[in-house]
Amino acid sequence: MSSPPPPSEEGAEPSSLATTLSDPTQTFTQKYDTARLYIDSLAKPVGSLGTLEDWGARMAALQQTPTPSANAAACLIFAADHGVAKDITEGGRNCSAYPSIVSRKVLEALDHGIAGASVLSRCNDVQLRVIDVGLADGPVDYEWSGKTVRLATRRVKGGTKNFCTGNALTAEQVDMCIQLGRDETITLMNEMKNEMKNEMATSTSTHVIMFGEVGIGNTTTASALIAALTGVDVATVCGSGASVTRDGINEEIVAKKIDIIQEALTFHDNSSNSNSSSNNTTSLQNKPMQALSAVGGAEICSIVGGMLEASQHNVAILVDGFIVTTAAMIACMIDPM
Repeated sequence: MSSPPPPSEEGAEPSSLATTLSDPTQTFTQKYDTARLYIDSLAKPVGSLGTLEDWGARMAALQQTPTPSANAAACLIFAADHGVAKDITEGGRNCSAYPSIVSRKVLEALDHGIAGASVLSRCNDVQLRVIDVGLADGPVDYEWSGKTVRLATRRVKGGTKNFCTGNALTAEQVDMCIQLGRDETITLMNEMKNEMKNEMATSTSTHVIMFGEVGIGNTTTASALIAALTGVDVATVCGSGASVTRDGINEEIVAKKIDIIQEALTFHDNSSNSNSSSNNTTSLQNKPMQALSAVGGAEICSIVGGMLEASQHNVAILVDGFIVTTAAMIACMIDPM
C-alpha cells in the first residue's frame, strides 16, 4: 500500500488560506480554489475524501473561514397545488395518480410532527418550517398551528390555473411568490439567530438551508418548466413522480404526463405566435420569469426566491429532489452569479 504524497509545496498555508477567505476582494471561485488547494496539500491522497472535499471547500468559501460548520441547518418547505392536477370536471387534466387533497393531508402530518421530514429534522436537530403558499380550496377541518406549518401572508388562493389552457400564474403572482420565498427565508434565518445562545454565531446563524416542496402534480410542472426553458424533448424529463412503485415506473402515467406537457407547450407556443417549434425549442426557452408564469407553480417560485435570498447571505443550499433541482436551475438562470 503506497503512502500518501507529501504536502504540496504549492499548497496554501492555513494563515494564507484564512487571509484569502476573509478578503472581500476575492471572488467565490478564488476562495474555493484556494480552499481546494489547501485540502490537496494535506497528508492524504488527493481526492481521497470524495465529494466531502468539494463540500468543505464550498462551505469554507461561503462562510469565509478555514473551519466551516454545518451545525445550524434549516429546512424550509413551500406547499401549493396545481390546476393541471385537478379533475377534468374541475377544469384540470388529472396529471397525478393522487387527488389534490393529498397535499393538505401531507401538511397536516408535517404539522403533527409525524411526516418523514418531521422525523428526519427532529433526529438531526434541523429547524423545520412549512409555508402554505397556495393549497387548493376545499373543506378545511384543520388549521395550521403556526409553529411548524404557517399560512403565507400572501398566497395564490386555490393554487395555479391549468397551464394547458392558460397561464398557470400571472406575472404579479410570480413576483409575489418569489418575494415571499425571500421573506420567509430571512424570517427563518432571523429566528434561528435569536434562538442561538452561542456568542460566536455568524451574522445569520444559519449554515445550511434545505428547501422542500409539497404539491400534488408538481413533478409535471417541473418537467414542463425544464422542457420549456431548455428545449429538451419532453419525454426525456418525464417520470412517474409520486406514482412510482417497487414494481417500477408506470408507463401509462408517464405517457399521459408527456401528452399533457406537450399540449401545454404547444398552447403557449401558439399563444405567443412563435415559430420556434423546430429543433426542440420553445417560445419560453431561456426565459425563466415567463416560463414560471406560463407553466410554473407557486411553491417552485417561492423556492427560487428563497435560494436567491440565501445566496445573497452566503448560506449554503442543499439541493435535493427533482422539483427543488428545477428551482435551483431557474434561480441560476435568473441570477447566474
